[in-house]
Amino acid sequence: MRKHHSLLLASLFVGQAIGFRSFAAFPSKTTTNRPTFQPKIRLTQLQLSLEDSWEEALKYIPTDSVNLESISRRLADTRWTTLFSREWFSDVSLAAKEMQELYLLLPLWAEAGIIAAPVLAAIGATLYKLSFPHDDYRKNMEPYPRGDYDPVAARAYYARYPKLVAQRCLQLFRLANKFIFNILLDKYILKREEAMILVRANELLELITQLGPTAIKVGQALSVRPDLIPSEYASALSTLQDQVPPFDGQAAKEILLRELGSTAYAQLKGLGLDGGGGKSSKGPIASASIGQVYKASLDGKHVAVKVQRPNVLAEIALDLYIVREIGAPLYQMFTNTASDLQGLANEWGRGFIAELDYVREANNTIRFNQGLRERNLLAVCAPTVLTNYVTEQVLVTEWVDGVRLDQSAAEDIPRLCSVALNAYLVMLLELRSLHCDPHPGNLLRTTDGRLCILDHGMTLDIDPNLQYSLLEFVAHLTSNNYQQLPEDLVALDFLKADKLDFIRRSGALEPFKYVLKQAGQGGGAKGVRERIFQDYRAKYGIDATEDELRVEMRKEMKQQMADIVERESVATGITLEVEELQRRNQDAFRIPEWFLYTSQAFLTLEGVSLQADPNYSIIKSCFPYIAKRLVGDNDPRARKALRELLYGATNALDINRLTDLADGFSSYTTTTKTINEQAGTKLDEIKSTSGEIEMISKDRQRKTKMLEAEAAITLAKDTADILLKPNDNLIQSVLIEEGVLAASANVKDSIRRTMVTGPRNLRDSLPMNIGSMLPPLPFELQLDPFLVKTAQEVKAQALTERLMTVTSRQLPNADPESAENARKALLDSLKNLDAEQAALILKEIRENVPKFYPLFGLVGSKFAAKMLQTFSHNIDTTLDELAHSNAKPNRLLSAAAKQLSVVAQSGASTLS
Repeated sequence: MRKHHSLLLASLFVGQAIGFRSFAAFPSKTTTNRPTFQPKIRLTQLQLSLEDSWEEALKYIPTDSVNLESISRRLADTRWTTLFSREWFSDVSLAAKEMQELYLLLPLWAEAGIIAAPVLAAIGATLYKLSFPHDDYRKNMEPYPRGDYDPVAARAYYARYPKLVAQRCLQLFRLANKFIFNILLDKYILKREEAMILVRANELLELITQLGPTAIKVGQALSVRPDLIPSEYASALSTLQDQVPPFDGQAAKEILLRELGSTAYAQLKGLGLDGGGGKSSKGPIASASIGQVYKASLDGKHVAVKVQRPNVLAEIALDLYIVREIGAPLYQMFTNTASDLQGLANEWGRGFIAELDYVREANNTIRFNQGLRERNLLAVCAPTVLTNYVTEQVLVTEWVDGVRLDQSAAEDIPRLCSVALNAYLVMLLELRSLHCDPHPGNLLRTTDGRLCILDHGMTLDIDPNLQYSLLEFVAHLTSNNYQQLPEDLVALDFLKADKLDFIRRSGALEPFKYVLKQAGQGGGAKGVRERIFQDYRAKYGIDATEDELRVEMRKEMKQQMADIVERESVATGITLEVEELQRRNQDAFRIPEWFLYTSQAFLTLEGVSLQADPNYSIIKSCFPYIAKRLVGDNDPRARKALRELLYGATNALDINRLTDLADGFSSYTTTTKTINEQAGTKLDEIKSTSGEIEMISKDRQRKTKMLEAEAAITLAKDTADILLKPNDNLIQSVLIEEGVLAASANVKDSIRRTMVTGPRNLRDSLPMNIGSMLPPLPFELQLDPFLVKTAQEVKAQALTERLMTVTSRQLPNADPESAENARKALLDSLKNLDAEQAALILKEIRENVPKFYPLFGLVGSKFAAKMLQTFSHNIDTTLDELAHSNAKPNRLLSAAAKQLSVVAQSGASTLS
């Protein structure tokens, strides 16, 4: 009250001193003519006593609330006494009259300003006061149920509370106005936007941490959207950590009691809350924008207790409403962007609000663990949920001991990163529920060597068609079939379907194709960049600077696009220009939501892996899962993708691709379905005596052998599941066909060695050149045409050699260079089996023989039928060629061959 009284006192004093009170006596403008002279205010004639003004001003002040003597004493001590002395003011009435004349001379806008100034000042003061709302001004203001985002309900709800919306908007503007002013100053006044962009990016990072949980979540979402914000801003936001000061422990206790009940709450020991059944000391071990986590014990086991922040739903719901209804339209209006920002805000809202329902998070976690168990993916897990201790605001899970993947020094981190990649592909393409919060803090290496993925609160449901679109895309990339790339991008939702013709005619994907080829070689972004500059230095000179090379790159890419446009122009009769095509189709591309979260996870994992292996290739690491899916999926689209991968644009099987496929399949199986428990520590880090270290080393070697045996058994079982399926699948058909061709070639080689080459070599080995005088056996020359191997049989033989080599790579200490070395490595491996490994293998054989034995018979029948068909076909083809040649075949041999062909065909029909 004293502050407001002092302001009023000063206003009245100054107003009377300059004659402001006389304005009330001014005549109406409608009846008074304005004077035409310029008045002269003679302040020296004003004789207004300071003491008189002071006494009159005091009449307006309640005497019970102001110390009049103190105020009088302070004013008397100032210069105002001298300034407004009796001698200086001589004539109050004259001053008032001249002030009246001066006011009548003012233009209308000035008069309006004088009248509006106090009104605007009052409005400004009110708005400024509203920008400092009390802490609980949003308490219980929840427009929709927890976990169910509804923008329509939010619009109707907040329409009834305009003051609430205004308070939050003013609060946000007060906190952000400095940043907004700096952005406008850089862009429109000082023209230094590019020079200051890194500074402003860091300012934005600091600002977001002040704005609350919604801003943090939006900042994290924008960090993977360089299409919406400058890349420098996105890079700065990528470092945003969801860490905020913890909320009060008493509030956490109240939530736990309300949600779980007193009985369940009392069972949680050591929470660190007063009355929580344990010593109060540590408090939460982690605190984020949505909730905080406590470590407790339940029935003698450690558990993690996740408690949601009070009023977080009300806070996030209001901010989302402001972003969608106010922020997005304003941003679109000022930036003229074509992006659907309101749709994007809805997607954010769906994810953010769903994350507030811990029951949904618990169900997501349970479903994830169940899906991994069904697929026997032992190397990946999520915390086990204790379903009796789960509510919308409380989630209790078993405690997971581990180290963040990016902070672990274990030697198997690259393997676990590959496991994580495969796990995200399984979520994307099989479970169809994608984990949407893949920052490093949510990826742990557990003490038993597994990968644990935390926080399944925000997930994304995936379209079932996406899995086959992605499989086709990878198959085309692997087979270098870039002609299908535009259609693949449409199927994956990167390219709008109505822009497909533009992409084909403009050659806009040429730079993308080049980067994809470079990315497949590994090394991350740094490796790709170095290889690209190396290529262009070879073309344009080793002494060229990077800026000069960039200019040449742009010229070359632009010329490639222009060449494609010219070819299309000739073909269609239409003249096209690259720039015009791009101008008319700026919105051709988009970034699908599934890719945002998947790429965020992959970038995180690639960064961790590159620390351990500078040549790490994320594309190569993804291929094992793709190989497993292509091999094991009998869907027509998967079979088509697999055929394109194996055969490419030709009808010939590519041996390298098949061996790559086999490598990928075996790598996926041994990586994701086995657990390397002992990789977490190194021997030189163990503080023990030399004897204890030796024992630990022997135990580790034993476990390593068992791990290798488990990996081999798992690979054999998964391979058998694929190859011995009762129903045909492409890989089974391909291997039977290629196996039959290889077997046919081997039979021909054996007959040739026995019936043709053997006798010839025998004659050549006789002394004194006696063999040259002996005639060849009757069947030597006649058999030769039947023993010529076809081109397909030669390739099949080479393929068999390669497959033996791939198989032997899975054996310990094997470095095969040929099939013979592979067979030796296999025999050596069997000889070196210890008793524990042999027992494990025998146990698996005993358990799986009843399952696989009947299937072996079915596949054996298929193989035999195909072998007889090939045998019959080869005989018929050779006889037909002999009939049309000048050679005269032996009639007896021809008749016998025809009979063999008929018998073989009959046998094939019986087995089929």
